[in-house]
Amino acid sequence: MHTLTYLKSHRLWFVRDVAIWGLASEADFYFIGQENIESTGRILFGTASISGSTQDIKFNDLTDFRGNKLPSSIESPRVLIRPRSQYSAYLLGDESSSGFKIARDSSAPGPISVDFFIYEMGV
Repeated sequence: MHTLTYLKSHRLWFVRDVAIWGLASEADFYFIGQENIESTGRILFGTASISGSTQDIKFNDLTDFRGNKLPSSIESPRVLIRPRSQYSAYLLGDESSSGFKIARDSSAPGPISVDFFIYEMGV
């Protein structure tokens, strides 16, 4: 069983030349509210972002440098970003098993191009 676990984990992908257009939010506001409908009450909680538009990348939308589609789910993924210009990009939060959120340097004049090194930490 150890051999099977080893073969399933530690997968690696190199994805070239991905356009990053997203920008980080300048502020995130959390709110709480109360709603009463026909004598049934409930409390609502949410968040709203002011400015910016983060970019959500799903693993199954990416193709590695060999032309292989990435799987839709990666166990404990880690993403390293290699900028292709003087402007960089950065992850917003942690990676999930299905993808990640990313934003570019706000001083860049427009979308930038980056490479990704994605690897699976294992089960």
